[in-house]
Amino acid sequence: MSTLTSVIPPAIEKHLEDVIKTFGLNNDGETMERLRSGWLEKEESFKSQMANLGLEETDYFDRNDDRGVMALTYSGSLISIGPMTDGDRKVEYTSIGFRRDVPDSLTKEGCLLAEDLELDRGVVFDGGPIQKTSPVYRIVVCPEDLSIGAQEDIIDQATTMIIDSFEGINQDTIILD
Repeated sequence: MSTLTSVIPPAIEKHLEDVIKTFGLNNDGETMERLRSGWLEKEESFKSQMANLGLEETDYFDRNDDRGVMALTYSGSLISIGPMTDGDRKVEYTSIGFRRDVPDSLTKEGCLLAEDLELDRGVVFDGGPIQKTSPVYRIVVCPEDLSIGAQEDIIDQATTMIIDSFEGINQDTIILD
């Protein structure tokens, strides 16, 4: 057993093992080790950058909450969900580069959350760019005192920062071709 296996949460380890083939990657020890290492770096980057931007971590997000929210999935994808504006939201799904079974990025205006966001469950959309994501590992929300415009700006800034960070991590640890 690798030393990284002991620090990766068991649910993430199992998810990575289950989806390695659907990612279009080799199912071998070296590939798994790189996925684990990259995943740990992405988790740390997500946590530190979201905290620096003042986003608050939570285990649960009510779909009727008007605030902007972001989620990191088990497979390292990023879901950026803007604040409720005129009854709907802007949603951006970013697979952050190494998956080959989904598009790199999808954005759609006029979406709703079909269900509340909860750790260890996929995000389900009504009219979203995708119907359902892999299970969610981390959820962060905008502070309640921010205006809609400020929330949109912080979600956009956070998305850009994470995409840049994750792409760098992919180049350093995951790219296997």
